Amino acid sequence: MADALTGVAEGLKGEPVLLAGFGAMLLVEGAGVLRGGTFLLVVSLMLGAYVVSLATHLWVRRPGREGAGAEPRTDLRARGTGRVKVRNARGEVKARLRSSHDIDIASGPAATHPTAPVAGPPAAEPAPPAPPEPVPADPGPSAPADPEPSVAAVAAVAVPPAAALAPEPAADVAAGRYTPSLARARDTVLAAARGTGGSPVHFEIVADSGCGKTLLLDEVAAGLKDDGRLVLFITAGAPQYGSAGSLGPAEREMADYAACRQLIDAIVADVHRAYAPDDDEEPLLDADAGRELETALLAVRDVRPPAPSITANVNLDVRVEDSSHVQVTGVEEAALAAAAAAAEGTAPERPRSRLTEMQGQLTQLLDRFARTWPTALLVDDVHAVAGTPVEQWLLAVLRGLSTAVVVHGRRPAVGEGPATGGRRIGLGLLPYEETTAFVAERLVGAGWQEAAAGAAAEEVALLTRGHPIGVAVCSAIVRDSLPADSSAAEVRLLMLGGAGHWDDDGAFEAVRTYVDHYAAGIVGRPVALFDPLVVLRRCTAPILVAVLGETEGVTERQASRLYDWLSGCAFVTPFDDDVNEGWRLHDYLRENLDRRFLRTRPAEYAGLHATIERHYRAGMNFDAERDEGSWMAAGARYEDPAWQRDSKEWLYHAAHLPRADFESSKRAMIRLFVEAFFWWDTEVPSSYCDQLVAAYRALPADRDLRWVEWLDQLRTGYVAGRTNQAPGRDEEMWEQAAEALNDIAGDLRLRCGRVPADPDLRRIYILHCQLQGDAVWFGSGGTEEDRERAAVWYRASLDACTDEDELWMGNWAAWQIGDLWAGTDPARARALLDGLEDLAADEEDNELPLWLAETFADIAWAENDPRRAFDAYARAGLRALAYHVRQETYGQYPNRYSDSLHRGVLTRLGERERQALDAGLTEEVAAAKRRSRALFAPYWRYVGREPGDTFGIPDPPDAADLGTDLTEFARAAKWVIRHMGDELEKSVEEPLRDPADH
Repeated sequence: MADALTGVAEGLKGEPVLLAGFGAMLLVEGAGVLRGGTFLLVVSLMLGAYVVSLATHLWVRRPGREGAGAEPRTDLRARGTGRVKVRNARGEVKARLRSSHDIDIASGPAATHPTAPVAGPPAAEPAPPAPPEPVPADPGPSAPADPEPSVAAVAAVAVPPAAALAPEPAADVAAGRYTPSLARARDTVLAAARGTGGSPVHFEIVADSGCGKTLLLDEVAAGLKDDGRLVLFITAGAPQYGSAGSLGPAEREMADYAACRQLIDAIVADVHRAYAPDDDEEPLLDADAGRELETALLAVRDVRPPAPSITANVNLDVRVEDSSHVQVTGVEEAALAAAAAAAEGTAPERPRSRLTEMQGQLTQLLDRFARTWPTALLVDDVHAVAGTPVEQWLLAVLRGLSTAVVVHGRRPAVGEGPATGGRRIGLGLLPYEETTAFVAERLVGAGWQEAAAGAAAEEVALLTRGHPIGVAVCSAIVRDSLPADSSAAEVRLLMLGGAGHWDDDGAFEAVRTYVDHYAAGIVGRPVALFDPLVVLRRCTAPILVAVLGETEGVTERQASRLYDWLSGCAFVTPFDDDVNEGWRLHDYLRENLDRRFLRTRPAEYAGLHATIERHYRAGMNFDAERDEGSWMAAGARYEDPAWQRDSKEWLYHAAHLPRADFESSKRAMIRLFVEAFFWWDTEVPSSYCDQLVAAYRALPADRDLRWVEWLDQLRTGYVAGRTNQAPGRDEEMWEQAAEALNDIAGDLRLRCGRVPADPDLRRIYILHCQLQGDAVWFGSGGTEEDRERAAVWYRASLDACTDEDELWMGNWAAWQIGDLWAGTDPARARALLDGLEDLAADEEDNELPLWLAETFADIAWAENDPRRAFDAYARAGLRALAYHVRQETYGQYPNRYSDSLHRGVLTRLGERERQALDAGLTEEVAAAKRRSRALFAPYWRYVGREPGDTFGIPDPPDAADLGTDLTEFARAAKWVIRHMGDELEKSVEEPLRDPADH
């Protein structure tokens, strides 16, 4: 009776109309009981007839009794079941599985109930139409991280049987890396890719942590590479938002941009490796096509949103008095758009965000390339960006590739996830047969008898409940830790140590024991190797060597052997297919054990983070051993994606430091910002300093982070670009920058003339003095007293630069001192700059001579020597042209910074020309143009054009010339270095020869 009532209740759940009618009849029957008599009799007869009809209807509709047009259904309920197997299921599959494992549902339909396991092989789902605009204006709050699911939860959402992660290489001698279910999933994707015929192929791999998602993607990538495809295999990373509410909209947008930029950097790295592979690998891409795609991707990475198109007339009323240089730029676009809209009676055009613009250009670029070259884009860990604008950005890119093979992997979504357009392949728990076969095969290969291996395999299957990562890890531990043919009881004791299942709290200790025991065998004494693996998010050979050397006294050779062994273990996961990028302890282990480590041993946890933080910190600054050609070349690191990635790892570990250690880390963070700002933002605002501010704001909110606001105030107050800097202009902004510099100095107890001993404070002091000199001078009225005040700061910086790695910064301070008097006291300026050009050459500084040339031009003008002034400007133009491809090192690309220097030379030369013409020096200007054109004559012959009636200095690069050396502009700049090197080596004060003297 109970089962019958349960069946009726379950049937009525799916029939709301019948359920409502049944309820109404019960109410009427209740009224009949109260009234009694004939009314009760009639109502009872009606209720009886209704129940008979209802029972007949539900019996006809029961599974197996559907008509030809009815939808078949399988209804499964189980609790505490060891094995569940359903074959030939049709139509809707409803499964309620509580505390059950080893679930296998086969031959199911494409469409299933959301809670049902999906059959394998995977079913296809049609791709959706073209995506909408991917990035909203307000990204909103980030979604919380998915909690680690239990094995029971994995079963409830399970999909086709998954494969175990790769065991150690020793086990692969006798067996493959994957199980039959993973092989079927892999073959499904590869078969679709090989039979595409130009049609899009998009798969979505859905699997809980440890169920083989990354391994499947790796196998698919290998197969696609064997087919000759360009494979771009990347891993998504969560944007660094920090604690709730710590970032404003602008900082969140910057964190999103940094996460998307990192994805493009990973694509660029794969493209580079495809045409210039390591070792003896065959290239997947020809060099010309590869370099062209690589440089185009770099341009997309640094894209800025275009100004909205405005068709309405706009009147600007500008009044200027007593000014020699006027520049109107950056007119508020939103105001113009609003004005235009008001005039036309329409809503103003909403400007596209940087993310939207970057996504659009990236999609177009990859889609266009995939039409001419077989291409695949594989993305792992998409769940890491769930609920953020980065997810929308990434999925829009994936959906926009019309001919490429697209495969992405993620954990099951919490709630209603966004449509991805992919055919879904699910990975879940391993079937019992696959689990036992996997383990037994590896044990037999290690010398076990089949019977003992089978018994041990059955024990592993029960202990792990078929969880793939558990199966792979436990099989390796049993194989390496127990004598051949050990009993099942010994296997259980080894793996559990008293726990109920392998993934219960404390049972992971078997992995720790296994790892630390192996390390002790290598080192010859006990070594705590496992703890660093739990704390590290990215493990590379250098960092493991450094950490184990500091914490355990392990030698470099021993640590390298341990790293090589760990790299082949089943419990570590690489970052997609980038073998040189390191690996991490598998997320299933790391996420669980990290929380347990913090909860049970907080002091050791913080101490290990502090050790790792110190290693990263050394690499963030100039303190690490230098292997570049010059100290100037070391500054190129700010543009290196790998270095930027390491800076984020540093900040992650710094966020876990004990309070007592955070102060020294804070000094290093301020130093990093100030160095990067001095390197880039004093001339051109960079996104890197923006990213640093956003990352600093994401640090724990319980720390004193006032210094972050001061850094941001310096960033926004400092007027970038020498052309835009002049005393008496932008006084409010310079006041803002000076106030920020004063706050930073006060917090760090910096005093002018007192050089700190701490390396971080010393570097901050040197650059702070130079920036303070700028704020004093350009924020002043330009009097002689103001010059002297600014010179005090520049001199303090110069005097502090005594170490070898500081000399180049001292040279810049010396130039700034001399430049103060270039226009008012040329003799003093010339004396201050004496010998500085040679010092810059000693430091291989290719930028400072350009500024020296302009300063000497100003000195010559003040000395009433227009010829030498114009000649110096010509040499500055030559230096600016070469600087596009010979910056800190040769072979760099033209960029926004070099473009700004080039345009600055032309701007200041144009101003001096106007002054000369106004002074009646027409002949002198004409003669200067002839000499300058003669200097650049080889360039103009090479490009096959005439310079016209100009100074002959080539025009600066177009936007398409930035970020690449494949354009005519870059080739011409390189030609100049090769064929006009003698002129580039001459002093910036060397007079130009008159064409008549040739």
